[in-house]
Amino acid sequence: MTILVDEARWPWRGRRWAHLVSDAALDELHEFARRLGKRRLGFQGDHYDVDEIDRRRALELGAVAVTGRELLARLREAGLRRAAPKPRWRRLAHSPPGRAATLLEPALDVDREAGARVGRGVLALGPLVEAGDAAVFVDDARLVLLVDLAAGRPAGDLHPLVAPVLDPGDELVIGEARADGSRSIELFALRRPSGRAPLA
Repeated sequence: MTILVDEARWPWRGRRWAHLVSDAALDELHEFARRLGKRRLGFQGDHYDVDEIDRRRALELGAVAVTGRELLARLREAGLRRAAPKPRWRRLAHSPPGRAATLLEPALDVDREAGARVGRGVLALGPLVEAGDAAVFVDDARLVLLVDLAAGRPAGDLHPLVAPVLDPGDELVIGEARADGSRSIELFALRRPSGRAPLA
């Protein structure tokens, strides 16, 4: 099992970007990206985009530098080239640091069941949601609470707090610190057909 990263040569927003992939399993890729502090929301269906700073950090953590051509060939050999469809996230609500988490509540109505679980997650995370930059996102399959915490704000082990509100298929992702010291918490609640309101 190997994590691969190609050259940072794709310009976007004043930086150069590379692709981070696994040649074995998406779970391995997600775990490595979490260690880099990448948001799971940033997953592109078969890779994560990483800027030059995160590329350097990935190499320090054991990723192998390859050419873009080799990265693509190994991704295809592993059967992981677009193994999962690229998520189409839509942001429904935003609560800046220091604002009441009640700003997120109307967005939870998009899915009765998943929204209830995310709402209980907001309550369980309490002060972290209030202190962080929080948002709710949705795609066809999941409703997601994202909380970005500023540098120096410890998250600790939140699993015991949040595990009771999760259903099978839900997931709590606590990212490690990024290069700037900030980090993310993401709660993914699986949407079920019975609880869904139509997405407009």
